[in-house]
Amino acid sequence: WTMVAGGGASVVYADTIADFAGIEDLANYGEYSGGPTTGETKFYAETLLDLMTREKDPQGRDKILIIGGAIANFTDVAKTFTGIIQAFEEYADKRKM
Repeated sequence: WTMVAGGGASVVYADTIADFAGIEDLANYGEYSGGPTTGETKFYAETLLDLMTREKDPQGRDKILIIGGAIANFTDVAKTFTGIIQAFEEYADKRKM
């Protein structure tokens, strides 16, 4: 699972995961950029966490969320990471499953 800031960076992350782990292990492709608000980023993070935690991996493997990005030209990193942190706090119990 990935949550990457920036269109170019998201492609690099997806390609790298596909190269090293295999494309079948890439659970999603998406990116957030363009100046999202704290609330928008929180909603996006909550959506990813909800999808990640709905079902256990059929092969019993752990699920991994990679959060990353590159230079943020139009994105306030403090706002976006505040939203991500808020989502993680709300999903703390569900992530332990």
